[in-house]
Amino acid sequence: MTAPEGHGPAHPADARGVGPADLLAFACELALLALLAVSGWRLGSQVGDGATTVVTGVLLVVGLPAVAVAVWGRWLARNARGRLRQPARFVVQATLFVVAGALAAASGLPGWGLGVAAVGVLAFALTRRS
Repeated sequence: MTAPEGHGPAHPADARGVGPADLLAFACELALLALLAVSGWRLGSQVGDGATTVVTGVLLVVGLPAVAVAVWGRWLARNARGRLRQPARFVVQATLFVVAGALAAASGLPGWGLGVAAVGVLAFALTRRS
């Protein structure tokens, strides 16, 4: 479906459509959130015992992905009012993936951390545009 006359895409990059690299980048965003949640639970389970462990785990399961969503929505999303320009946007995207990878490694999942971080950074390097 095409947009009515005078109502083109919000960003010129949207006119080119969604390609395989864009789909990979979106899958990496979802993997980032899942990895943060799992890492949060595992890190929380290492703190204290009993109720303290559960509360800490739940806070991290919710809090870590929430911080990533807030950063993404504020500075990285296509429709964000304060969307960063390249290369700053790519630096923030890569930083989110590297931090998630480090948290995963600290929680005992170094392979998952390295994998998601590497593929995520690569996917967003492939989709860089203004």
